[in-house]
Amino acid sequence: MSAPTPDDLPTNGAPESDIPGPGGSDSVQGLHRSVMDVMNDPVVLSVDGTMHTTPDLEEPDTAAGGQDTVQALHDIFMREQAEPRDGFEPVPMWVTAIFGGLLMWGGYYIGAGTADFRRDAFDTTELRPAAVAPAGPGGPDPDPKTVAELMKIGADKYRSICVACHKPDGNGDPAQQYPPLNGSEWVAGKEASPARLARIVLYGLHQPIRVKDKEFKGQMPAQGGVMKDYEIAAAITFVRNSWGNKADPDDANPAVTPAVVKAAREKVGKRDPMTAAELLKIPLDYSDLPPAPKKDEKK
Repeated sequence: MSAPTPDDLPTNGAPESDIPGPGGSDSVQGLHRSVMDVMNDPVVLSVDGTMHTTPDLEEPDTAAGGQDTVQALHDIFMREQAEPRDGFEPVPMWVTAIFGGLLMWGGYYIGAGTADFRRDAFDTTELRPAAVAPAGPGGPDPDPKTVAELMKIGADKYRSICVACHKPDGNGDPAQQYPPLNGSEWVAGKEASPARLARIVLYGLHQPIRVKDKEFKGQMPAQGGVMKDYEIAAAITFVRNSWGNKADPDDANPAVTPAVVKAAREKVGKRDPMTAAELLKIPLDYSDLPPAPKKDEKK
């Protein structure tokens, strides 16, 4: 089969200068020119070969044809919206604000209600009577009778248990809502009594208490399950006679003795932490100890 000559190529009525020839620089463009002429014709035939007309004018619709035909075809796709995709939408500001508020509230609640994350603050075993605890090795418990003897034992107990909240100087930690013991009216002042002090240490303290004209909301854990009667009496005697407190001037007659703590434990039994209102209902002259026999009473 021989190659076509220029005379054999279709002209389609085009000028001779546009007819592609062998080796001509416009040969490819000349081959596509007939297609481009149809695309740019003012009247474009419909699919069935007839002119496209509008229903109202029954005239050829040149608005959809001509040089805008390609754009009109693309408009069909351009008006379609992209499918939504999960995971790329920004978080609304109101959701962020609520979430941040909940985090702040949760942090405050945990910080204010966990007693500085101390295990013994919520340990129910602390309410067990000390009598049921097994006796430790080393013989019988000591029986301190003087203020000096109680102070010596109480100093060790204060350093190992009480100092975490009430601090070495006895001034407490106001930032953590722990009241001071130094100068407290509940320790060696107008609100202090052996019966009240024994109950505070035995059963702990719940709800606010007012100390030195300031309200404190820290929760004091009960120590009745971890300290024996003589240890509680010793710790109380230590804070009553340390720093600026001078509550027991007579060394031979301490106000809070192991017998006082034991009587309070037996009298009250097992119970929840005390409140300031309950403590105030206990008269200052009340004692859990049985009344002492009169000297002239016959045995």
